[in-house]
Amino acid sequence: MTQLDRAAMQARNKLLVMFLLLCILDVALAIAVRDRWAIGRILLTIVVMYFVMQGRKWARWLLIGICSLFVVSLIAVIVALSSRLSTISIVGSSLAIVLSAIIPVYMASSKDLNRYFAYKRQGYSQ
Repeated sequence: MTQLDRAAMQARNKLLVMFLLLCILDVALAIAVRDRWAIGRILLTIVVMYFVMQGRKWARWLLIGICSLFVVSLIAVIVALSSRLSTISIVGSSLAIVLSAIIPVYMASSKDLNRYFAYKRQGYSQ
């Protein structure tokens, strides 16, 4: 396979758009609640996503773990602190939960995206 087909590139682009939306939402939430520690998590996630896009399997599993942990922690915060959170925080966190749940499912289920990752792995193994 020397060249990727259009479907594989579209799958990659969809993943990048979802990830970009999640990062923008995460930064907006961190600013809204004045969470300075979130910047470290956001930067780590961006670095891991870079390696995911290079086709690294370990990074793919790490990103799935980060997204899963993010979903669980946001659900716990909403349940535990719902009376203290602003409406913006609850809505933003709910959107982040949805995006963080969709990304790992998409990475695991998209055959086109898996073809893209296989192509990238083939490139760095040579």
